[in-house]
Amino acid sequence: MNQKSVGTQLDRAAGPYLDDIAGVAAELSRRGWAEANAGNISVRLGPGPGVSALLVKRANVRMRDLARNPAEGLCLLRFGAGDRSYSVLPKGVKPSSELPTHVAVHDMLALCRHHDRVVIHTHPTALISMTHRFPNSKQLIKLLLSMHTEAPVLLQDRLTAVPFLPPGSSSLGLASARALERYSAVIWPGHGIVAVGRTAASALDLIELTEKAATIALSLGSRLGPKTGLSPAQQKSVRKASGLE
Repeated sequence: MNQKSVGTQLDRAAGPYLDDIAGVAAELSRRGWAEANAGNISVRLGPGPGVSALLVKRANVRMRDLARNPAEGLCLLRFGAGDRSYSVLPKGVKPSSELPTHVAVHDMLALCRHHDRVVIHTHPTALISMTHRFPNSKQLIKLLLSMHTEAPVLLQDRLTAVPFLPPGSSSLGLASARALERYSAVIWPGHGIVAVGRTAASALDLIELTEKAATIALSLGSRLGPKTGLSPAQQKSVRKASGLE
């Protein structure tokens, strides 16, 4: 297959998603959540069940470069029937080192939440800081939900965390997929966050909300304590006012 044909196939597959991917990649870079070549994005192509093809950010591609030229920063993975072997276009290109997580999460989404087609992983600064300060994930989630009125409305039952696991590992991918069966965003302690959505923009919404809560908590410094933030009663009132209770 010649280079022109490869480019045509990739452009055709990626075309409907390029603006969405480019816009989110630009935001991740602008906010400093994707230092150097950090972070990754994938989109599941084709109907379910199962994963037949993914668009994935290439390894060693910077988000700022993906924003400027998304077609050049993506690769197309086609999976064999019944296994996890795959071919890559363009040939010789390597997908993101976090591919095990993207494959595991998309496998789950295709079966359980087929409308969610996009997976984003990035490194929000305040959130990572808070995972060090609150290593107990239940305490951390409880705190984040209390930090501002949007959190209990838009993050309640949508945000969770997994224990620390090696980056790029199958164990991290499987743990994330299990967590995302129920939730829409999962915190990786000391590392970052993974969020899913129908579009890259909708997945980014969850990351922004989580990082805003973490930023507020971090700004409180020594004033942060067990009674800081919205009380459970206040959170319930916010949810009731939003029609959620």
